[in-house]
Amino acid sequence: MSSVIAAAALGAFMTGVGASGSSARAAIPPEERSGTARMIYRIEPSAMVSALNTLADKNGLHVLYDSRMTEGLRTRGLKGKYGLHEALDRILSGTGLTYRLSADGRAVSIVLAQAATGTQSDASPVALPTINVDGGGAGTGGYSAPLVQQSTTKIAVPTFDLPISVQTVPRQVIQDQDSILLQETIQNVSGVRSNNSNLEGYSFNIRGFETQNVYRNGLLIGVAIPQVYDTANLQSVEVFKGPATYLFGRADPGGVINRVTKTPLDAPYYSLTEQFGSFHLWRQVWDLTGPVELPVLGDNAVAYRFAGAYTNDGEFVDFIRNEFLFLAPSIAWRIGPDTTLVVDAEYTNQNTQSNVGQPAISYDPTVNTDPASVRRPNLYPANIPPYRSFGEPNQPPDRVRSALIAYQLTHNFDNHWKLTNRFLATRATLVKSNLFANGFFDPDNPFVLDRSIGYQKLTGTNYSANLDLTGHFDILGARNDVLIGADYFYSFYNYIFSGSGSYPINVFNPIYGSVPTSDFRSAGPMAWNGNADFTGFSAVQERDLGIYVQDSITLFENLHVLLGGRYDLSDVHRGASRTTFAEVINPNTGESEFVKIPSSFGQAAQNFANSPNQHYQKLSPRIGINYQPVPWLAFYGSYTESFGATNGLSTTGAPFPPQLSYGWEGGVKAELLDRRLLATLAFFQITKANILTPIDPNDPFSEDRPIGKARSRGVEVDILGKLTDELNIIASYSHIDARIIKDNGGLVGNSLGVYAPDSGSLWLTYAFPNDSGLEGWTIGGGVFAASNRWGDDVNSFILPAYARLDAMARYQFLAGGAKWSAQFNINNIADTRYYPGNDTFYNNFGRFGIFAGAPRNIRASLRVEF
Repeated sequence: MSSVIAAAALGAFMTGVGASGSSARAAIPPEERSGTARMIYRIEPSAMVSALNTLADKNGLHVLYDSRMTEGLRTRGLKGKYGLHEALDRILSGTGLTYRLSADGRAVSIVLAQAATGTQSDASPVALPTINVDGGGAGTGGYSAPLVQQSTTKIAVPTFDLPISVQTVPRQVIQDQDSILLQETIQNVSGVRSNNSNLEGYSFNIRGFETQNVYRNGLLIGVAIPQVYDTANLQSVEVFKGPATYLFGRADPGGVINRVTKTPLDAPYYSLTEQFGSFHLWRQVWDLTGPVELPVLGDNAVAYRFAGAYTNDGEFVDFIRNEFLFLAPSIAWRIGPDTTLVVDAEYTNQNTQSNVGQPAISYDPTVNTDPASVRRPNLYPANIPPYRSFGEPNQPPDRVRSALIAYQLTHNFDNHWKLTNRFLATRATLVKSNLFANGFFDPDNPFVLDRSIGYQKLTGTNYSANLDLTGHFDILGARNDVLIGADYFYSFYNYIFSGSGSYPINVFNPIYGSVPTSDFRSAGPMAWNGNADFTGFSAVQERDLGIYVQDSITLFENLHVLLGGRYDLSDVHRGASRTTFAEVINPNTGESEFVKIPSSFGQAAQNFANSPNQHYQKLSPRIGINYQPVPWLAFYGSYTESFGATNGLSTTGAPFPPQLSYGWEGGVKAELLDRRLLATLAFFQITKANILTPIDPNDPFSEDRPIGKARSRGVEVDILGKLTDELNIIASYSHIDARIIKDNGGLVGNSLGVYAPDSGSLWLTYAFPNDSGLEGWTIGGGVFAASNRWGDDVNSFILPAYARLDAMARYQFLAGGAKWSAQFNINNIADTRYYPGNDTFYNNFGRFGIFAGAPRNIRASLRVEF
């Protein structure tokens, strides 16, 4: 068992140290060195370590790897006659790992999929060291699906074996598409839409349901922390589809988005990217990582990473100027052979004018002179250029400051059980003073939009933590992969919003300059001293504690049964104060008139102190089955219940019951083309209940009651991987029907707003092989499309269908001991006018906050890596 000895030795003390293949002297037939000889394998589903050792002993090989690479990994086994390369590909499929065969064919090194050349790259899937061996072997890379992080599934079972749909956007896709923000990256996943502005980026729609649930390494950020999410520190993006309460606590039922961040590498790696583009874009991105020499802590015990970006401008809408600084340092400490601590931080500083969007209005005086047409339903966005702004040239920049610190502590008790503790603390402040739309009120001037100056300030803090124990044991011939855990979330924020003034503008013939700069500057003081036309103050505190248990039971090697549940205890405390108007009799005239009763922060604080605590608790069960008739094909089905948002208080002060959801899902997963291509077909139905609706929809002061219900059903397809060694693909399609099925206000049968009934994407890249004469070149392109979408639940306006074409080209070469990459991206090649989403959360609601997509634009970048 020489391979066992080699693996154990490397796992114990070879951390980031190169190992020479010349030390391995086991005999190997010449034909096997090239991988052409075929041998019969009977490797049962087992731990990755066991499978590698079995393969090594059968072939007389030494297998070299760091033990952390295979920690918690399992293989579905290997049965049949295969060559060495084919056998290794199948065993390592879906793990994010690949291999390198030494020049003499006597040793195999297990390395990261993106590090097959012996160099860590910006797209490396996990933070582990490579072990360099002279010579090279075939492996997988590119868009091969990386191992889904345990922060997303929380259980040490391959995602292929779980009855769930989790879709991943790897780092390489982010890099090829030159995505700067999370909302650009997420367009590759089926059934996910972005409703985000350029300043706030945490509102999405998944499977027809709106959500603000963006997670970072498995921990919730929350709405108290407003900001956009830069991709400079992203390793991948993972979208967990369907109701996810049982893992993540109270969440909307469409799913959750988990940002997986980069962590320190043991091997030195440095990259710097200079990026230029349309709309005066200038951006710098850096990523520095490697070991820290601290002999007192042991060799290679500490590693660091410092990633970040600085972006200046790049906004296509008039009068918007953007400056964005993002810093992401981290440090990893290998406390002992079984214990690792990673501490990381993020800092965001952004100054930009908010993009408040464009209004929907069907009347266009340039093509229609009939004033009666304005009385028709205004279904579509105004026929105006995408760059047109309804702000002003002198509008001051809005500001976001956020800071985050987090850690992950992992301890392996043995080869079977692991304890993971994660913690995150965040604080942010947002201050905005911008124009927002009131509506079209002048019957004589039907295209004149009335605007007011809105002032907003939000200061928020949140803490997230979890503690997970994972392990496995066998009983009565069945393997049990178990998760026992608990998590806690705390959030508190103060928020003020005010509106003042009237500043009309013609949407088809705007004349700017009617808003004095002093009015913008005085918006904040007017809000705080009660002189604004309208002001609202609010304070919200939320505390959630969840305890969860899951067991993935494997029977007969190909049948996986998932059982689990979660018990949530939630407390919400809130207080508010807003401007009201009272009808009084004027003693001088004897006539009735309305008198403004201003709100105050002090009154909101008093209401917060006096309001009752809203306490909820709920058990959410989960059950699923995954059956694999052959190792590369899986059929799955599941039922899940979810604990959703709070509904506040009734007029009597009693808490309404929270929103609840339940969902069915079934589908097929396939690992095709020698498991280089992962395809998922999912059918789902989700019902969301206890939505608040007014008892009398015709009375604006009517009391609510929780009887509303909405249902979403549909089908999704996602594909990720390699069609050939040179051709990569990521593709998606979704057909969704999301409707209101119970309501008091006459909306039964209406489509839910924002989601696209049909949408999809296709992105391909082709890397020219070395013998083509075009070695070093990669070209790619794709299409992103969506059908007509209703913009709100009332179905009062439409976002029209579109198809956008993008393309890229990259040339890579070596010079001066470094790897250089020159890349060119062109987006919206056909200069299509399109509207990716509309504001549902930030500034202008509904028909007045439609976001236009960017016209044709280019981005050019030069990256150096060494």
